[in-house]
Amino acid sequence: MTILFSLLFAMPAMLWADDTQRVQSPTEDVMTADYLGEPEMKHRCLTMLGRFMQYAKSIYTDTGKNRLGDNCGFFKARNAGQSNEDGVRTNADMAMVTAFLWKYGQENDIALPSGISYDDLQRMASRALNYALSTHRSNQLMTCTDKKYWGTQDMHYQWESSLWSLSVTLAAHFLGKTDGREGEQLRKLLAAEADYELTRKIPAEYMGDTKAEENGWEANVLACATALMPQHEHAKNWHETMLRFAFNCYTVAADATNQAVVAGRKACEWYAGQNLYDDFTLQNHNYFHTSYQNVVIQELAESLLALHLLKGEKTTESDAFTWHWQEVWDQVLAPLALCDGELAMPNGNDWSMFLYDQLPAYAAMATILRNADALMLENMALKYTEARQQTTPDGAWMLNSDIGPRRMGVTAHRVMMTYLMHDLYPVGDMAPTVWADFQRRQAATKWLKSQNIVRSMSKDRFVCFSWSEGLKNANCLIVPNLPDKNKIIVPYKRGVGGNIIGHPAGFRLDGKPVIEVKKDTWKASGQLRKGPSVMHFTITDCGKNKVQLDYEGADSTIGMVAVSTDPLTRIERTLYYEGGSVTTDGQQTTRFSSSWVNIDNQIGIISRQAGNLMSFGGRREVNSIYTSLLYPCLQPSTAKPGTIVYFVNQTAEETRRMCQKLK
Repeated sequence: MTILFSLLFAMPAMLWADDTQRVQSPTEDVMTADYLGEPEMKHRCLTMLGRFMQYAKSIYTDTGKNRLGDNCGFFKARNAGQSNEDGVRTNADMAMVTAFLWKYGQENDIALPSGISYDDLQRMASRALNYALSTHRSNQLMTCTDKKYWGTQDMHYQWESSLWSLSVTLAAHFLGKTDGREGEQLRKLLAAEADYELTRKIPAEYMGDTKAEENGWEANVLACATALMPQHEHAKNWHETMLRFAFNCYTVAADATNQAVVAGRKACEWYAGQNLYDDFTLQNHNYFHTSYQNVVIQELAESLLALHLLKGEKTTESDAFTWHWQEVWDQVLAPLALCDGELAMPNGNDWSMFLYDQLPAYAAMATILRNADALMLENMALKYTEARQQTTPDGAWMLNSDIGPRRMGVTAHRVMMTYLMHDLYPVGDMAPTVWADFQRRQAATKWLKSQNIVRSMSKDRFVCFSWSEGLKNANCLIVPNLPDKNKIIVPYKRGVGGNIIGHPAGFRLDGKPVIEVKKDTWKASGQLRKGPSVMHFTITDCGKNKVQLDYEGADSTIGMVAVSTDPLTRIERTLYYEGGSVTTDGQQTTRFSSSWVNIDNQIGIISRQAGNLMSFGGRREVNSIYTSLLYPCLQPSTAKPGTIVYFVNQTAEETRRMCQKLK
């Protein structure tokens, strides 16, 4: 076996001629050439939310009066009007966003869909706010549709209710209802939620289930309570606890002895425990998850926004909220940023794909920390959020939501927050980074050792490999560094594998991966096991525009790549191969014998062995987008090693010629 792996590691240098021809990446930066500028970015946020009101109205319903005679209604989730996350969070987010647009949309002359007026927005938002206030445990003016109350009070704790309370508070603020009857109910709600936080030990965990995100939303409700009730007898304790929760989001072990002064104290005095690995990476749902890595910035920025909006002034203690933002950005987020504004997902995702949910995190970095790289990436993420909304007939953010209306409310929430960050922390005097400059600064290979993730990026391609021991998954992804082309191959996991490695049934990860890193390339090897059967693989980033997979003992899924066949990207793909081509949406499986295949004159794959059989098809909805699977080697030989090579920015003719050069 030692001899085999020695040969595998040596193969890439022997297989290919040096005169590889490929499609050249554009010399002009395609992202900042038409940078929207801050006024236009804000206008588009409002326009997108205006379009969204058609969907919002379609899920709203009146629900009678509370015990005080106030009209109530709610925005329907799958668990319509219920006391759980689906019911409460959906209604709270939708009430907040509708109230926001009622206020800011009118001020900016934003057109609404036909049949919807600003009076409609005020009515829906006001009644949904009444429902949220009335059904909270502290007020008990009516029950939710499941005959229960929601929220935290005394020792009755509801997970995430402080996050929903932020949305309820801002809905009241936008509607001008933080005083009077609604204001009194709101203060009872916030006092109940905030008082509970005073009884808690601030949680900390970094392996598998970080508490960074949870601590971020606990800071949200404390910020609202502190800002709205500065004279309350518990206000001082709320303020202190707010800072402690905020600081203890992006914490690493070294903070236990850190002497830096933060919010008037040494960092080590604020420290309650570790929520990030030492390399600033984060795990949630038992694996490295870029959505959770970035959302903490959004939550903490929302606390700063709440303090600013409700008090009318910026806090002087923002350093407690922005603790380690820059390190997380430099060490994790920036190296994984793709040219369309998406963040790479080395292990795929367990919810909707292409949400661009990092949009408000980019906005926070751009506005609060004045980061020009984030400003550039925010610009692209906003454009693609808008592009995805335009695939729907009713202003919804996507055609197929994994969690129904709740996902729509969360996305609208993020677009709204992006507007507010630019409104309160304007950066009109800043110029965004040019992508080519950003890419050059990020070109060095990045190895996140704690997560077994390695990635590299050139002007041609982004490529990464991940071996997740929590998720029990090994995966690889290569995409062109072109905004509209880097979604041809999409993040995908299945069983213990996924892209490139395949998904052999019944296999498990065996041992540890071996990763070798050079300046701008890398090599990773590992093995999967099923009883006595062992599959060995080595993935080599060969530089320029290609990646090579060498394997032994593989099944027919080896080398698989997931290809998007979705309205957001492209429904049909054209496959070129030896002797023909086919244009298909993947609903019907297409099989063909060929040693090479090329997708859309962009992605080339070579699997050269006698009578090589390939297939494409199996289109189905995966993570809210339609995906088809390409299998480049349906009959691998189990008697000898095999090789599959992947190219980006390559035409079909170039793939054919390259196949002939295989030695």
